[in-house]
Amino acid sequence: MTKFINLTGTLTAEPKVIKQVPTMLYVPILTVDGQTLHCIVVQHALDFLYRARANARIAVYGHYNQRHQFVINKYFVRAQVS
Repeated sequence: MTKFINLTGTLTAEPKVIKQVPTMLYVPILTVDGQTLHCIVVQHALDFLYRARANARIAVYGHYNQRHQFVINKYFVRAQVS
């Protein structure tokens, strides 16, 4: 059974496109605990690519896959003020 968890943190770099079809992104996130998560985004990947920028605060909900990558199912990117 898959265990879903929610985390908050900061994007340490811009999202990178791993695969075109279906669109898959790699996102490194530094959590509040100080650990770096290697995350994968497939659901709503283009929207995530549009909204997410480096150093943005983010809240994510998802699970770990067999390769110990955090798969993001839902996310919230806090609005950045320039």
